[in-house]
Parts: sequence; structure tokens; C-alpha cells
Amino acid sequence: MRTIPVDQNRVTLIGTGKAAARAEYVELADGQRRRSGNQAKDENGVPVWVVDVLVDDPDADRAEVVGVRVASWDEPKSDRWKPVRFVNLVAVPYADRSTGRVALSMRADGIEGVPAAKAA
Repeated sequence: MRTIPVDQNRVTLIGTGKAAARAEYVELADGQRRRSGNQAKDENGVPVWVVDVLVDDPDADRAEVVGVRVASWDEPKSDRWKPVRFVNLVAVPYADRSTGRVALSMRADGIEGVPAAKAA
């Protein structure tokens, strides 16, 4: 899948201090998707979290909250209302199944200044 690197020198992300476990989805026989009740894991079996940040865009009329997926054994932390930088932040385009429109999800290898989790 193609990814688009995000230049964090051109966009400021503000931490909300909030993160949540990303839900795992399973595909049913009829093609529908449903939550399995488990936490999603990356290709290495590491739990995936969604870290909420605000996009600080001086040209926008309203603030926008963006969720950045981060794989980590421990829940990632961001300081509330302080700038946060991610390691290898990328945007991943995909087709939204419900609308058919192209959308973007954000993914990173970690949060700068926070030690990477060691493999179990």
C-alpha cells in the first residue's frame, strides 16, 4: 500500500493526552465487517493504538482532530496541549467502503522523545 510522508516542519500537531486501543475487525462470510472484541495488532503482533492530536492550521476555520495509529506494547502518551512529533509519520490513502470516497489515515512508528517499546 502506498504511503505519503508527512513533513512535520510544515504542520504542527498538538497532543491531547488521549490514546485508545485500535479495535480489530473481522470480515464475515457475507462481506460485512464487525469488531472482534480484540485489540488490533500489527504484522509483528504488536498492539496498535490510536493517538489523538489536533492539527494546528492557521488557515483553517476550525480545529481538526486526527487519530495517528502507533504500534506499541505500552499505551503511547502525548503531553496535553503541547506540540507532538511522530517518528516516520505517513498518510495512507484508502477508499472508504461506506461512501466510496478517498480518505486518509495516519500512521507512525512512534512518538519522538518516547523510548520505543522493546519486543516481548
